[in-house]
Amino acid sequence: MTTVFREFIIDGYNLLYKLFPDKRQRTLQEKREEAESLLLGFRQSERVKVTVVYDGRLPRGALREEGALNRVFTSQGYSADEWVIDYLKSLGSRSRMFTIVSSDRFICRHATAYGASYMLSEHFIERLFVGKKKKDRQKESGNIRKKFGSDRLSQKEVDQWLVLFGETKD
Repeated sequence: MTTVFREFIIDGYNLLYKLFPDKRQRTLQEKREEAESLLLGFRQSERVKVTVVYDGRLPRGALREEGALNRVFTSQGYSADEWVIDYLKSLGSRSRMFTIVSSDRFICRHATAYGASYMLSEHFIERLFVGKKKKDRQKESGNIRKKFGSDRLSQKEVDQWLVLFGETKD
């Protein structure tokens, strides 16, 4: 039996501009690196594949890097939008296992037309940070359990505490 994974294809610069709307002094490279770090965490916690597609200006065809996080830089004159749409076309019925992340309505309509799901970048960003907060809370909760133990008090211990605080059992 083969395992089927959901894959997220992310419109890279669309996500970057939603993720970093401020005009702080960060280079595009720094923004990409920070976003990709978040995406790696998302990939690991959600156990999904992630491909981020950037508009490239490469003169000799697209550059595709596969690894923990797949990255695609499109060739000059070929947008990330076009790449995503063409990729969905090539998938046929398998496209239903993909979620496209973009706030570009054109891409979202194409995703639906080819059977893929889509998620607006703003909603994906919320999901990125909600998952991160949940993971942090779980880690903190785990540390508390390690420190204080996770065993429940026995009835005898509860009775002793009630006596200590001047409470009586009814």
